[in-house]
Amino acid sequence: MGTSKSFSDVKHTMVPNWGPLSSSLTSNCDSSSLPAPKLQNIMRNFVKALGGASAGGRGGSKAGGRSSIKTAKKIGGVFSTFISSGNNIRETLASTGLTDIDNKTVGDVINHLIEYCSGSATSIDDNAAKEATRLLLEELIGQAESIDRVQTLLEESFTTSRLEDVIIKYFGYYINELLSKWFYENLIKNKNESDCNNLFSQIKNFIVERVADMNKKNPLQNIDWSSQEADRLVKNIQQDVLTVFE
Repeated sequence: MGTSKSFSDVKHTMVPNWGPLSSSLTSNCDSSSLPAPKLQNIMRNFVKALGGASAGGRGGSKAGGRSSIKTAKKIGGVFSTFISSGNNIRETLASTGLTDIDNKTVGDVINHLIEYCSGSATSIDDNAAKEATRLLLEELIGQAESIDRVQTLLEESFTTSRLEDVIIKYFGYYINELLSKWFYENLIKNKNESDCNNLFSQIKNFIVERVADMNKKNPLQNIDWSSQEADRLVKNIQQDVLTVFE
């Protein structure tokens, strides 16, 4: 769960309310099962560390929330193409530059889409956005044994879920990854690994459960994913996700 680059490389002065977030994580890093109010307090401090749901959600924070917007728009574009193509995975992958698909494994497809959606990672924010992309794709299509099965799994996903649901899930994974990359590596130096894993596992589950219950109010059908409207809607969604914890 660690990261190749410690958040200590970034000045804590860039992050509002760093102290309360650090204290709430450190004091709760043990073997206990945390009640929902304590988990909510940790996440409230996280949102404050981003400068609030509005700043963090709309890309106005220096601490995070920018790479996730860029990546979410790319993810939205890929899945929008899949839906509009009549669930044609080959046409969708070709639109991202992946050809000779029959000679590719599902792992190749996932790795290609991670790079296509997230690009190179040069910061902790980039790394969090990229890891969240991997987690999302592995959840959606990681169990597929073939390209045709990828198509079937995605078709099933978008029969029961809307594109907004998938983008919300992505942002849930992203904020968990960003929080983990900020603190896990340094926290484990002072706490044992089991307690750290226990804490971050509970945080992840709490985030996933809370965002799953969000009200959906940003329909993403039939939009141009390179447009300002797409940018606005994606920022709306990330702000809405952070508002759940504010």
